[in-house]
Amino acid sequence: MNPVPELLQRGADAAVGRTASQRVVDDVADQLVACTDADPLAQGSVTLLSTITALYEEGWQPLDLLHVVRRHCTAEVTGLAAAALLHEAELSDATSRAPASWVRQVKEIRALRPDVESPVDATPSLLAARLRLGGASDYIAVSDQWIAVLTLLGRWQSLPRLTRIGALPSQWPSARTARLLPPDTVVGSGMLGRIRGLLAKADSTEFEEEADAFTAKAQELMTKYSVDTLVLAEGRTDVVSRRVHVDNPHADARAQLLHVVATVNRTRVVWDTDHAIATVVGAPVDVEQTEMLFTSLSVQAARALARAPRPARRKKAASGFDTAFLWAYAVRLGERLAESDALALEEATRRSGDLLPMLAMQTVAVEAEVERLFPATRSVRGPRLDLAGSESGRAAANEAELPADRQR
Repeated sequence: MNPVPELLQRGADAAVGRTASQRVVDDVADQLVACTDADPLAQGSVTLLSTITALYEEGWQPLDLLHVVRRHCTAEVTGLAAAALLHEAELSDATSRAPASWVRQVKEIRALRPDVESPVDATPSLLAARLRLGGASDYIAVSDQWIAVLTLLGRWQSLPRLTRIGALPSQWPSARTARLLPPDTVVGSGMLGRIRGLLAKADSTEFEEEADAFTAKAQELMTKYSVDTLVLAEGRTDVVSRRVHVDNPHADARAQLLHVVATVNRTRVVWDTDHAIATVVGAPVDVEQTEMLFTSLSVQAARALARAPRPARRKKAASGFDTAFLWAYAVRLGERLAESDALALEEATRRSGDLLPMLAMQTVAVEAEVERLFPATRSVRGPRLDLAGSESGRAAANEAELPADRQR
């Protein structure tokens, strides 16, 4: 009888959860190294790939699976996850069959982990190929890889079903056909390219006035582009969903920043606190711009936190200060962004008297899609916040110069 499947399952079960035992994982890894009755590397590779395939049919997508591993596991396990996801994409021919958003995720995984981008022939097993590429096949190298495999399987196999957004791999056509696939890209990406360029410059400069100027111009283009797109479509727009992965530390506070940015940009956010994954729902242009602005403001918030003076405290109290700072920064920034948005909409309304009814139609469509995808959502209250951190965060948000300030 082939012992490998039972060993893989026992090791995966022992790798995560309340009954996790590193001793059991190490023991299973030793048995897999010593196994000569079968080809454990080939079977382990097949198990990894079949786990990915099953999770995709449960609503997960490539970056989702890498995100949950990055949050909890070592760099070695994360590298194995990236290699397995890229290998599965090669075998399933995702580049020519998947929706554009899926292909974009695969490319992002390659960019995040260029060290695992080396192509792996489909004939040998993924695990054997990784050992060969690593240049080590001694007992320690093989054992360490098995520990990583069991940890990865345990993490992935413990995941629940996720709300489906977009077509599942089993529903993809044999080759990409625009007519058969749901819209997941934004027309007019030239303007979005200009906005991304401005935000990238705002993130990279060390001079606050220069960053303010780049951010102000980007916000101006974002508002104009969103309104113009809606008017040109005469109020008719698709509603799409996109997942945004929020990194530690202080993921809940960072999610609050995403929430306020989404609200101003007329999108909705549903937050999965267990996996630190947010789903943004809205018009394609607004979803794209929400993610771009959130990414830029996250960088700026981290800078503001690093510069903030703070009282000398124990480590736990210092963490409370950081959480309060980021939460208050997000709330106050949301208030100021709302003021800027109101001014921009007032000007746009003077140009088009039909804008407000169009915005109302869009809001109804977005709310209906949120209700369809997440019928059991509920609002949550914010945490109790450290007073010093909260005051410091609001002060930092007040100092940020927004586009409306320059216009006034």
